[in-house]
Amino acid sequence: MGLSPYGNPEKYDLSPFLSVSETGYYCDVSFIRSNPPARSVYEPSYSEKLVELLGEPRKPGSEITRRHMDIAAAVQFALERAAVSLIQYLHSRTGLRNLALAGGVALNCAANRIITELPFIDRLFVQPAASDRGLALGCALYMANQEGCPAQPLKHAFYGPTYSLDDLRETLRLTGATFCECNNPAEKAARLLCEGKIVGWYQGRSEFGPRALGNRSILADPSSLEMKDLVNAKIKFRESFRPFAPAVLEEHAAELFEIPYASPFMTITFKTRAEWRNKLQAVNHVNNTARVQTVSKDTNPLFHDLITHFHAAAGIPCVLNTSYNVRGQPIVETVKDALTTFAASGMDAVFIGPFLLEKQPCCS
Repeated sequence: MGLSPYGNPEKYDLSPFLSVSETGYYCDVSFIRSNPPARSVYEPSYSEKLVELLGEPRKPGSEITRRHMDIAAAVQFALERAAVSLIQYLHSRTGLRNLALAGGVALNCAANRIITELPFIDRLFVQPAASDRGLALGCALYMANQEGCPAQPLKHAFYGPTYSLDDLRETLRLTGATFCECNNPAEKAARLLCEGKIVGWYQGRSEFGPRALGNRSILADPSSLEMKDLVNAKIKFRESFRPFAPAVLEEHAAELFEIPYASPFMTITFKTRAEWRNKLQAVNHVNNTARVQTVSKDTNPLFHDLITHFHAAAGIPCVLNTSYNVRGQPIVETVKDALTTFAASGMDAVFIGPFLLEKQPCCS
């Protein structure tokens, strides 16, 4: 998904594998490994037939070439075509104009943008845990419905464990870490971002789903292309092409992006407005789109306050927001997780609740 804008989808034809049909799409399962079945996620799930179509697979860690970019573009194009065809079919059957998606493919935010632009779709909703982990939410909603409890709108994704202020303070004390307590952590964090610092932000209950939405986040200034490269190389330890998301004040989102409604779960990309592209180089992808998270004062007042302070100081109502983890690791849950990742990466500072830790301490 992130690599596809760099390639040419016309270089590879994936229609023998995935094509559109009258009822949505058709997938030729002979391209998928079935004999013997894969015994783990680390084994190839494709058959030799796909290798014959696309060539030998890239080895992990090897150079990403133009060919790989073209394959990524072709795969993304095939997926988008199939998704649009399926949605067109469902719309023809139901006439409904509001669409809710779930499942791992629904986390393809680039395809979701194409869906939002369909003339017969008024609104798209993708819940934040739109993958296998979302089954837990589905089971809970099913049982609630069985017990006569109506489903409520999903306003946020902060369903992790609760840690009290005393819990945080005592855990930090036991680690022997040097820290200070800030009267206004949001203002202090914004000031550090303006100084070009990369800041860990560990607050409240963790997010349900794969996206950090302002409680288990790594934050940075969104304006500098060098900042994008720095976070990829020194913090996330991942490929340089991988884009980052902007967390933008909900009330200013339409000024920066072509966004028709709030998108609080970072599940859809939207076009960046031309006048903002140079000001948002760290979060504006090569195809001038961004995986936007709108931040509401009602839902996450502390994170909203941080971005508001950054806006006042830097003139930009958004920050770069990426998940608080390094490549290959889950998003941090406990204070110990947060400190371990902080120590092992190039972050400059981290806020654990109101408590600030800096690699070059300057608590003021």
